Formats: sequence, C-alpha cells, structure tokens
Amino acid sequence: MPAANDSTTASEVNEKDTRVQFPQEGYFIEQPIAPGSYLGPINASLPDADKVPLLFQPFKVKDLTIANRVVVAPMCMFSSLDGFFTDYHLVHLGSFATLGAGLILAEATAVLPEGRISPSDTGLWRDEQIAGLKRIANFVHKQGSKLGIQLAHAGRKASVKAYYADLPESAYWKDNVVAPSGGAEFQWDDKHHVPRELSVEEIHRTIKAFGAAAVRAAKAGVDTVEIHAAHGYLIHQFLSPVSNNRTDQYGGSLENRARFLLEIVREVRANFPPSKPVFLRVSATDYVEHLDGPSWEIEQTVQIAKWVKEAGVDVFHVSSGGNTAKQEVKYAPGYQVPFAERVKQAVPGLDVVAVGVITGGKQANEVLEEEKADLVAVGRGFLRHPNFVMNAAEELNVKVKYSQQYERGRM
Repeated sequence: MPAANDSTTASEVNEKDTRVQFPQEGYFIEQPIAPGSYLGPINASLPDADKVPLLFQPFKVKDLTIANRVVVAPMCMFSSLDGFFTDYHLVHLGSFATLGAGLILAEATAVLPEGRISPSDTGLWRDEQIAGLKRIANFVHKQGSKLGIQLAHAGRKASVKAYYADLPESAYWKDNVVAPSGGAEFQWDDKHHVPRELSVEEIHRTIKAFGAAAVRAAKAGVDTVEIHAAHGYLIHQFLSPVSNNRTDQYGGSLENRARFLLEIVREVRANFPPSKPVFLRVSATDYVEHLDGPSWEIEQTVQIAKWVKEAGVDVFHVSSGGNTAKQEVKYAPGYQVPFAERVKQAVPGLDVVAVGVITGGKQANEVLEEEKADLVAVGRGFLRHPNFVMNAAEELNVKVKYSQQYERGRM
C-alpha cells in the first residue's frame, strides 16, 4: 500500500473536482425539501392526526439538522477493492437518501489497512480514498439527507474471509492481526487468527490514524463521523477485561482500559470540524455473565458515556455484544433499547441512539416518545425494506416528502 499522504487540501477534493471525475453528477437535482420530511397527516380525520410523531420531527445536534429521526445503521457490505468506495456504495447508500432516511451512516471504514475486517472493507487511510466518499456525500446531500461514516479498526477480528469474493491468500494479513493482548488465549474463535499484542508505540500510531481518517472524512464532506467502539472490534477489545489483560497504562482498571478510547475521541474531535458532531458506537454488554471473572457490562458503559461526553462525543449510539464467541444473546424486538434508555437517564445532555430489531414506525416512535432515546437506528430492517421510512410514515398516518423523481409514485 502507498503511504498515507496528509498533504491534500480540502480545496483539492471539492465538488468541482469530483464532477470532473464523475461528470454524470451534474445531473443530480437539488431537493428543496428533504425526502422523509413531515408534510402533514395522510388522513386528517384520525385521532391525534394533528400531532407530529417524534420520529418525523427534525433533529439538531451542533450544526447538523436531519429531516427525521431515522438513522441507517452502519452495515459492512464487503464490496470494496483496496479500501476504495465503489459504484456499489454509491447506489447502496444513495438509495436510502432517495427513500427518506434522515441520516445515513456508512459502514465501518478502516483507519489502517490492517484494521479492516476483511480485504473487501472500505478504508480512509489514504488521501486517494477521499474522492469516492465525496461522490457519495454529494449525492446524499442533493437528495436532502445527511451522511456520516464510521471509523474503525477490527483488532483481533481482522483479516477474515472476504464475503462474495474468492481472494488469494496474499490478500490477507494473518500474521499482522493485532489486539490489546496477544496469543492463542485471545483468539476470537477458530475462524479468526491468533492476534499479537500491540506495543505502546503502535497504540499511539493507531490513535493518530483515527485523527487522520477524520481529516479525510471532513475533506469528503461528510456531516459526522462515528467512532466504532462496539461489536468486539479493537476499541471494545481494550474496554473489556474479557479481551484486555494488559498491565501497563492501557490495561487493568476501567480508567486504564478506557484510555485508548478517550485518546481516540480527543484525537478525532481535534481533527474534525468543531461545528459538526462526533458520534460514538459502543456495545453495552459482552453477554457473558455465565463466565468466571469480570466482563463488560452496562454500569461500565454508563461511566464511559460520562467520560466521552466530556472528551467531545455529542451522540452515543448504543448496541451490544460481539466481543466473544461465548456470548449468550436473547434477540427480540427492541432488545437493546433498555441499554440506550439507561445511558440517556444517567447522562443528561448526551444525545442517544437506540438500535436493535426495530421493525416499524410505531415501535420506533414509542422509543422516542417514551424518552428512551433521541434517535433510532435501523440496520437489517433497511436491507429487508429499503423504503422503511415511507412504510413508517404510512403506519403513523404521516404524509412525507418524496424524492422529486419518485413523487409520482405516491399512493
């Protein structure tokens, strides 16, 4: 891989340059009102028809305003080549914008090449990767939606089989899979590689890589970045005593295990425009109460929520699990919402995103109306029903703005 080049200026990756590379973008149409914006009730004769459901009320954090409170959760598509965003990503993420999602969070994007989950993951470790993301941001913005990107490092869950692609062994880096603690004891399962322990120097390099990726994201024009500290990837591995038995300043006490996260938060915040919010996604629990010894659970999650708020996080996105193959998860509609509610109650002033088998408009709106969260995120639900927002609107008796190109398809 060519070395990262930090010399590119924002003016060198602007909309004009992107249109030279992709001239068809000149045909994109500005949306005066964002798809998914509330226009009124479908049937004004129904009870409470004049009440705007919270799900379809705008949401503002810092200078970011989104048309509604539906977030497309980051979902890995394993459709990248050498870390670059492709036409697939433009169509995949752009479709959610045409169909009314307020905020779209692009998939876990590696800050270092060895931080990818698979060789088919997207990346922002090189300046050359900015233009593809800028192209997507341009399209999403012209539809009226907002775009964020999740910055990530997979740690011990890196270099796994690339989905949808039969790649040669040379595409993988099984001898350079890293983690807070190394050795066979810390192998995630037999389908993952045995990790080696990161040195303190490598930890500092990784922290700087998150900051450099935030700079590139800003040059691409995204509206927010989300730091990925969930699902058993590197930051989560540092947080949990299940995966971290270091004895230096990055292990042991909760303060030490959280040091890596907090230093990344400060680095990203210092390298991303102050007018734009920083999101953080966490796993609230490891789901291993049946194991001997300490694990990661909600009380510690609440504590780090307080710390990251002070360090510069604006929005706290609460998921769960993923850090060990021994987890025991009971999936059910809204099963992760209580974790979000706990954080929201415990940390006033910190906006919270709830996620986890949210399947429809009424359920999503109840989460908001009951003050369990400020935003709701939907992942697989958007894969099953890309028009999730339009379906939710119909369910809630809401007339919403369609994309101009789709308006004549309204019932």
